[in-house]
Amino acid sequence: MTRAERLYEVLRHIRPVHQYSAHAVTDALRDRNVTMPMRAVLERLRDAGPQTVPQIGRSLWITRQGIQAIVDEARHLGYVETRPNPQHRRSHLVALTDSGRAAFDALHAAELTRLDAIAARLDPADIEACVRVLARLTDGLRAMVDPATSDSGPTPTTNLAGGDTR
Repeated sequence: MTRAERLYEVLRHIRPVHQYSAHAVTDALRDRNVTMPMRAVLERLRDAGPQTVPQIGRSLWITRQGIQAIVDEARHLGYVETRPNPQHRRSHLVALTDSGRAAFDALHAAELTRLDAIAARLDPADIEACVRVLARLTDGLRAMVDPATSDSGPTPTTNLAGGDTR
């Protein structure tokens, strides 16, 4: 089997991982005032700090209108607030409130608790190798999609507070 064929096997595993993780997150959010898209916005703001609606949309590959609807709902719930943007008068910055940070932190802590059962059965070196391979795969696929914006799409390695995980 060629290296490209082996890499394709990785992609074949990513699809069900994505689907199962989406179901697991959706199930965990069922009794909370947070949807999966709102959770993604809260995480983005926690990781990258205040951003404009278009910036959030580009980073999550969601339309500006879609992000605006999520931000409006999150603001109604007290999870985010808008602030003046010193770079642009009409495009406000969206920022997490203390309540939004607490809500996300509680969700994320519960997710990590559930993931710990899986992580306990894996070799830490395998987890680290997986993170490195998936980061490189994400970078390569992003560059294939649009080389001009290869550094602006969603990736956990560039969204983490504290920098790159590679």
